[in-house]
Amino acid sequence: MMIGTTVGTRFHIVSRVGEGWLFIVYQAQDRLTGQRVAVKTLRPTFITLSPFVAALRRACEQVTGISHPSLLRYLTVGEVDEAQPFFWVCELVAGQSLGQLLGRRLPLPLTQALHLLIQIADGVAYLHRQGIVHGDLRPHNILVTSRGEVKVGDYGLSSAFLASRVTETEWMERVAPYLAPERFHGDEGTPQSDIYALGVLLFQMVTGRLPYEAATIADLAHLHATAPIPLPSSLNPSVPFSVDALVLQAMAKDPHRRFPSVDAFRDNLQEALAALETIPSPIPPVPAEPPSEKEEATDEEERPVWRQVTQSVLASVIGLIVGLVFVGLLVYSLLVGTRPREVVVPDVTGMPLTKAEQLLKERGLQLRVVRWQPSKDIPPNHILRMEDPEPNRRVLEGREVLVVVSQGVAPVLVPDVTGQKLEDALATLKGAHLKVGQKVETFSETAPAGTVVGQQPPPLTQVPEGTPVNLIVSKGAPPPEPEEIDWRSVPPDAKVARVSLVVGGHQLQQLVQIQVNDAQGFREVYRGVHVPGDRVSKTVIVRGSGRIRVLVNGQLAAPEQEL
Repeated sequence: MMIGTTVGTRFHIVSRVGEGWLFIVYQAQDRLTGQRVAVKTLRPTFITLSPFVAALRRACEQVTGISHPSLLRYLTVGEVDEAQPFFWVCELVAGQSLGQLLGRRLPLPLTQALHLLIQIADGVAYLHRQGIVHGDLRPHNILVTSRGEVKVGDYGLSSAFLASRVTETEWMERVAPYLAPERFHGDEGTPQSDIYALGVLLFQMVTGRLPYEAATIADLAHLHATAPIPLPSSLNPSVPFSVDALVLQAMAKDPHRRFPSVDAFRDNLQEALAALETIPSPIPPVPAEPPSEKEEATDEEERPVWRQVTQSVLASVIGLIVGLVFVGLLVYSLLVGTRPREVVVPDVTGMPLTKAEQLLKERGLQLRVVRWQPSKDIPPNHILRMEDPEPNRRVLEGREVLVVVSQGVAPVLVPDVTGQKLEDALATLKGAHLKVGQKVETFSETAPAGTVVGQQPPPLTQVPEGTPVNLIVSKGAPPPEPEEIDWRSVPPDAKVARVSLVVGGHQLQQLVQIQVNDAQGFREVYRGVHVPGDRVSKTVIVRGSGRIRVLVNGQLAAPEQEL
């Protein structure tokens, strides 16, 4: 428990603020300045990933001390103790993330969106001038205060996430909607890839939606690389052409066709904002000069009275008839002619997503996925449930049908149970919603009997909930081996070699063979089934010149040994 402890000799932790996929965030008081600060520590899942922790600390040290009004300021980075090898201190900002502002999938007002993105671009441009690429621009890394001020955080960390397959997978699931096409091919982050992410943010802020949505990272990568760039105005008609053009250039597939710099992108944003805020005053029409009273009197006197009356009555009658016809046609068109027809909402629960979308389209309805959710019962990419409207309801044609789509069985991280007693390991796996698979035993020179010495899948692998985990359990120290060879019977011309092997791999049972080809011909001198972690050590006699081969599951485990 971190509350009540002091880290970095001066930051006294007073409360817990929240938790993300990577960090647990605490509020602390700086005993040197008296100010409130935020302290980030790693979640337990990532503490044991030493290469990642080292890479993360190097990345944090590089950006600590950077100061800009639109950037979250980081004060120091360090280590708490062996149990928590990382902490990172930054300024404490009161507000909410941009992700929370966009959580309802509704567009922000255009001027607010542009004001916010100009500030974001200001901060990112400053990073680029310091030689730092943000690499992880997305709404959850951007804070917005109650006064509309922006603080961009978690900059310069993306390279650290690639130091571990576990962190890379977790990070990619979150950042993929904002990654430039070239990033999916393994290219490092560049200022141009940051510009692409800013274009995605602009699209999302003015429409409430992402430009590309898909169930898998591979599908998202394909869309970013090949799909046409959607226009924000196609989802929000109030978006002007100038903003459409900004999105098209920022999200160009070819990095060279994007804005040359974030500064250039910000300047264009400012021009678009100025155009929106400059609303020209309408010029009132100049009324025609009314005829003088004298002219009106003269005209009236020149026409007979009966003709004046007749013309007046006829004009009134004709005007009344034309007006009634026009109003009747207008009412009919509004109530009947343009009224969408009613349709019955089909039940698409359990259907594949593509089939459900096609069926709803045939009924004149539109499918919209409101979220993805794990499910044990419904396969991935199938409709888990219909949220609104419910099945079999009558609705007007053209309505959106909101659905939740299954992600399949929820993925979990396999805990590390090596070194635990068997009964403790079983409880750990149960708590992680995993099953116990095969249990095999092996001798161990270091682990006491009943201790887990190996597992498959390996620790921190992401697997579906309910996956069996196979365990290798120690039988204790191996018994002393009897003398393998009667040295008195060994011929004078024989050569003696000691063959040693530690069995690796992931299969629980592996066939180990030792073969000799010498003056006496080809023969197998050892065959046995072992588990990962077993040590195999045998003395082999070769007559004359010869070769020794060691095979595991039929494959050479080491180069042939020639004697």
